[in-house]
Amino acid sequence: MSRKLWILLAVAAVALTSVIVICGRGGPSSGQGGAEVSAGRPAAGRTAIPGVVEGGRKERRRGAAQAVKSRGKPALSSVEDDDDEDMTPADRALAERIEKALDDEDCAAALACAGEALKSPVASIRQDMVDTLGWFGEKALPELAPFLADADEDVRDSALAEWTMALAEIDDDAERVRIVELAMGILSDEDSLEDMSNEYIGVDEKLAVESLVRIIEGDGSAEGIEKAKETYEFVTGDEWTDVDAARRWIEEEYTPPDEETAPEKSSFLP
Repeated sequence: MSRKLWILLAVAAVALTSVIVICGRGGPSSGQGGAEVSAGRPAAGRTAIPGVVEGGRKERRRGAAQAVKSRGKPALSSVEDDDDEDMTPADRALAERIEKALDDEDCAAALACAGEALKSPVASIRQDMVDTLGWFGEKALPELAPFLADADEDVRDSALAEWTMALAEIDDDAERVRIVELAMGILSDEDSLEDMSNEYIGVDEKLAVESLVRIIEGDGSAEGIEKAKETYEFVTGDEWTDVDAARRWIEEEYTPPDEETAPEKSSFLP
């Protein structure tokens, strides 16, 4: 199966199962009534749609898991590309290490290659690295993240397809938010940022707000920061001003799903 066709099928598998989410609620920039943003309590000014967000997520995760299970190991190309005159002996050695890590199903070895592959001027090596990291799934997401901003469009598209499928396998909201943070700080195109920002809708509001503040206060892409501000305003119903205002919102407005687990005070990570 060609790489282009695989990317289209991979994205379609995830997108098809998340139609219920897109149709059932307005996103941060939709201009419509929003969705339920915490268990049992809609944000002010938005209409709660019980069950839509969580139900949609489960369907999307199930579809992604089935798509991942149905595919075998990717066929890497850079080692076999003997006609590429731009490949140095060091490039070929790296390509062979990536291929061996995949053949041996050695995730640690694959992750160890990621930083070097990211700096490689050879697009086929970066593509092979993306395919390999994607095959290892959610445990390789932090190393896969920088490839979302690759200079080569095909590599970027592949990275986003692999990222989307791996992310959909993660059930824990805190872990999902941590991974989405990485992407929000890297991505710059509007459609991808919109998809990522939707991951904050339906999770615990404190978790979402603190994560969005870290993006806003970080040194990521300007587009990612703007989307984080927009998402913050959607989740809280308040205009973004500064970290202190966000902390006050948590302390004064946030209602945890279970009062027994309510934090004594907000704790923004640096």
